[in-house]
Amino acid sequence: MDVQTVYMTCMIGGILLLLSSIVFSAAGDFFDFAVFDFFSIDIGEFDIDILPVSMKSLCLAATVFGSVSMLLMGQEPAVRHVIAGVCAYIGAFAVQNVTGFLKNHQSEADTVESICSRNYVVNIAIPEKGYGSVASTEHDRSVITITAKSMDGSAIAAGTRVEIVSISDHVAIVTEAAG
Repeated sequence: MDVQTVYMTCMIGGILLLLSSIVFSAAGDFFDFAVFDFFSIDIGEFDIDILPVSMKSLCLAATVFGSVSMLLMGQEPAVRHVIAGVCAYIGAFAVQNVTGFLKNHQSEADTVESICSRNYVVNIAIPEKGYGSVASTEHDRSVITITAKSMDGSAIAAGTRVEIVSISDHVAIVTEAAG
């Protein structure tokens, strides 16, 4: 087997595995099973994975390695493989860390009931018969901010704890929280 066949196998295999994750939604779990946090650094709210070891990042790395190697066929094998390896690592590093960041910062509110059940505080004052904004106060990784108006049309000052009575046309109808 010649090197071009190996490079083409890397490219095609990586692309087919990534496409299968899109086509088959059941494969989505397969592509997330091999995420390791052994080699990560915590910097504030960011977790940076130094060694990108997930199926998505490995598929991308294989595709990039094969593609860059094919483009550099005129170079010496050692130079070609070092450059392709560095490019593959950079791509896998970027995919691993961007997808990890997005997963850690996605909203945890998946239903209207879960939105209404949180504790809220007015973050932009609600004027009489007008609109303001409320933000959830007890959260793990996601804060919900929503346009709001008071149920009876009265003004509510910023910093006041409120409860969401209902949500209508993407506007929270709120009342001041008891106690």
